[in-house]
Amino acid sequence: MAQFAFIVVYLALAGALASWVAGAWFYARTLRALAAERGQARPASLAVVCAMVAWPFVLGRLKGAAAAHAAQVNKALVAVFACLTVAVAATSVATNLARVSR
Repeated sequence: MAQFAFIVVYLALAGALASWVAGAWFYARTLRALAAERGQARPASLAVVCAMVAWPFVLGRLKGAAAAHAAQVNKALVAVFACLTVAVAATSVATNLARVSR
């Protein structure tokens, strides 16, 4: 049973990593969409920093393709936190089961 819990831990961590990579990809697409709406070739570095620091406050102002990509970023962030929560819970179960069985 403890081995099964460790498998769940590894799968949850892999899911968190995959969700984080997807979130980073969608974040880059959001920034490109913002730059395209403003007629720039690439996003300005100040815009990138502001969007990273104030992400929750920027979401309400986005429109068009950038808003659609931002929604995907939010879903990826939720998936990362859900996977990390499952990984922590499975780690707790695995360590308890490993200790009890000895």
